Amino acid sequence: MDMSSMPPGMVMPTATASSTTDSAPIALSTEGLNMSDVTVQTDFLAQLLNDSELQITSNFYARAFWYGIVVAIALASVLNLLQRFISRYRLRAASKTVPAKSCRRPGIIGPRIALVRKLCYPQHSPVHHPHWFKVPPFGTLLLIIAYLCFILGLEYVNQNVPGEQHNQAIGVRAGWLTITQIPLLILLSGKVNLIGLLSGMSYERLNVLHRWVARTMLLTATLHMGYQQALWNRLGLLQLEWSIDTCPPTGIKAYAFLVWMNLSTLAPIRNRFYEFFIIQHILSFVCFITFIMLHLPSTALYTRVYIWTPIGLYILDRLLRTAHYAWNNVRPGRATLTQLHGGVTKIVVKSRQLKKWTPGSFVLLSIPRFGIIQSHPATIASTPSSNGGDLVFILRAHHGFTSRVHKAASSDSLSPDPAIQTHLALIDGPYGGTHLDFASFTTVVLIAGSTGITFALPILVDLAFRAQTTTLVVREVVLIWAIKTAGCLTWIEDDLRIASERLRSAGIELSIKVFVTADTTFVEGSKTEIQPPAISQSLEDIQIEDSAAAAESSKSSTAADEKSAPPAYKAKTDIAVFRAGRPDIRIVIAEAQERAGTKIGVAVCGPLGMTVATRRAAARLQRGDRDIYLHVESFGF
Repeated sequence: MDMSSMPPGMVMPTATASSTTDSAPIALSTEGLNMSDVTVQTDFLAQLLNDSELQITSNFYARAFWYGIVVAIALASVLNLLQRFISRYRLRAASKTVPAKSCRRPGIIGPRIALVRKLCYPQHSPVHHPHWFKVPPFGTLLLIIAYLCFILGLEYVNQNVPGEQHNQAIGVRAGWLTITQIPLLILLSGKVNLIGLLSGMSYERLNVLHRWVARTMLLTATLHMGYQQALWNRLGLLQLEWSIDTCPPTGIKAYAFLVWMNLSTLAPIRNRFYEFFIIQHILSFVCFITFIMLHLPSTALYTRVYIWTPIGLYILDRLLRTAHYAWNNVRPGRATLTQLHGGVTKIVVKSRQLKKWTPGSFVLLSIPRFGIIQSHPATIASTPSSNGGDLVFILRAHHGFTSRVHKAASSDSLSPDPAIQTHLALIDGPYGGTHLDFASFTTVVLIAGSTGITFALPILVDLAFRAQTTTLVVREVVLIWAIKTAGCLTWIEDDLRIASERLRSAGIELSIKVFVTADTTFVEGSKTEIQPPAISQSLEDIQIEDSAAAAESSKSSTAADEKSAPPAYKAKTDIAVFRAGRPDIRIVIAEAQERAGTKIGVAVCGPLGMTVATRRAAARLQRGDRDIYLHVESFGF
């Protein structure tokens, strides 16, 4: 409550005005008071709102909140460092020709990490319309539940203020906890992220926790407002409080912006109007912070440290991002567009500034010609050592930016002027790529769906190039790729061929299995594995032939014989095995686990149904002696 708004001459009683030597809190009560008298009402309201003791207790629990957060971040950092230490130890041991099986973790650590992974991996979410609703993995749910219990524990523990001020004490502490969470909210939202650096989590993963912290803030803000409003209304002081105090009007405005920010981050709105969402979200946050500053009472202005801190963190994040963005684009790259099979565009950006990134990283790609303020998240489908150091992106045309790029790729191919065929490209990033080094696993399983191959491919290519210069732990790589039509293999056929040759020359076994899911003729005609011919040819067209008549076509077979035999799908390539339908991910991982005899690394990027199935399979097959490291990359952001 802002004491400067009290009527002239009114004196705020102290909490010990009627006490003697007893230091126990006084039970404030309306018993014996004429609450219909305005003077009595004003005097009682002043005693009710006296926070000289309440703010001391609330400040204690606000600090306790940050002690807990620091401990949680420290534990995550230790676990991250431990995993990376083990990964590097295995690589160093392999380079010294120590057998991979001897490079295991100490027996006391392995089973515990495997148990944590078994609990955290599963995900049970509806796989239809994921842009509308998606349930987080069980590990994220556990973290969210733990955070909610932590907040509610801080809110209700030791709430022993007697009398009518009991509910006021609950409301005041809820307000403090709301303000206290704002720095954490900003820490989790930044792309240049201290928490991500320490814990090994990329910013898009932390952004999920950012949204849930905002929802928890809405909960505590509701408790703050609800307990006090209900108390004032029950005592008949609601109208008086709103008429003499500036806190309720500013508080309700801040609350309204907090509600709107939470509503606007719901998946349907965020995904459908993303550009608008970003702009209004920043503006809404500025308004929220402004009204929070006005709402804070004059008796507790030192709580503004929880406001100035996130403002400083946000400005620091923007400065670092701007500096990095300026460095990447001081000499802007040029993008070349190529239309590929299946409504896909291949974008090759020649950047003279960005030369280092981790396989599996992504950037925010902007081509001003197709949208001045639009930046599209795109995974880098190449490595610094491949494709001449160029950044390669494969984007499926949907709507907006990707649709305009796809149409332009068609017109560019018809233009004889090379200058017209390239476009100015601006790069923000790279981000992501925080997974463990897959070179430290005996067996690596890469699973991709459609354009999710842009995440798996650079990991495969990186392993292939490194295997030429150093000894890796990896002895086998399995690539599983689900595509609609076999013609999609043309997207990356050359890269797969180069990686295959390099891996096999280094003594590493490579198995590539392509599952065709949406070619009706193929699915109906061939239900078994088809081994392509051994001669390397270009996969420019797919032929549907008669499996029985193919070998006898030059002989005297009749038309009736040709019609009676089922069609077989023959792809002109020797680098992959084609199968009809969808992959059984559990069998794929189980077979790889049995062959490995030790820990394996699994990476998956694709539709929600594929990532959910992979999570469940990895959780079921998790064992202490043959544990599975799983990294799931989101198919979209």
